[in-house]
Amino acid sequence: MKETTERLSRREFAKAAALTTAAVLVPSKVVSQEQKPAPEAAKESAIQTPAKLSTESQAEADMAYDTLMRKYGKRFTDEQKADIKRLVAQQQGALDKLRAATVTNSDEPATVFQIYTGEGKR
Repeated sequence: MKETTERLSRREFAKAAALTTAAVLVPSKVVSQEQKPAPEAAKESAIQTPAKLSTESQAEADMAYDTLMRKYGKRFTDEQKADIKRLVAQQQGALDKLRAATVTNSDEPATVFQIYTGEGKR
């Protein structure tokens, strides 16, 4: 398969999005200790999100966006970058709601794992 450096495949973008999501799930205390300043170019092209995020959540969303831009920023237009910024902020809002849910060990899973052996019940 021929690799091109100009285009971003759907598979590569999905991997980047998954890695970014994983990076967002790292506790913010750990990230704040290791976080380096973002490049000035990424800050200039970033559009303010109309988000209702807390300062910690906004910092996590900015970190996820900066990670994507450092890795793939050259491949996107300014319009695409603005759209990605908006999507990252939406994703962060969903992550905040997910983190707010409390789960205990006594909570049942939505589905139950059952092994299929290929044989009928006897």
